[in-house]
Parts: sequence; structure tokens; C-alpha cells
Amino acid sequence: MTDQRPVFQHPPWMVGIMLILGVLSLVVGLALDPFWLVMGSPAILTLLVFIGVRLVLLRQAIATPPGLESDESPLDETEPQVEDRP
Repeated sequence: MTDQRPVFQHPPWMVGIMLILGVLSLVVGLALDPFWLVMGSPAILTLLVFIGVRLVLLRQAIATPPGLESDESPLDETEPQVEDRP
């Protein structure tokens, strides 16, 4: 698979605005007024999903050996290899 889909379908600037609003809602909601935790809950959820997706991608990148794409799997040693004989 040569063409990769973007992780998030929205434009990067839109995701960035939601992440900034999520952080601001968390800070203001925890420090000043809990009302902002409720009002900023969509942005906070976006922030949590973004962090979760990034952690999963990081784990996959660490677990995948170098030179092996994520959709390829290494040959299992227990499976017999079939040779083509003319």
C-alpha cells in the first residue's frame, strides 16, 4: 500500500484549533470554573482522542522492525515454506 490515508480526516489547522481549545478548557476548568469543563468537553474529547491515536501509532512504530511496513508481517518460523518445483 503506497498511498497512506491521513490519521485525521480534517485539515491540520482545524485539529490544531480543537487541541488548543481542549487544553485551554482543561486549564481554565480545573483552575477557575468547572463550567468550562462542560462547555469545552467536545474539545477535551478531541484532545484525548488525539493523544490516544498518537500513542497507538507510537507503539506500532516501536513494535515494527525497521524496513518492515505496518501492513506486512514477517514470515512465521512454524509455517513451512512452499518451494516452486518445475
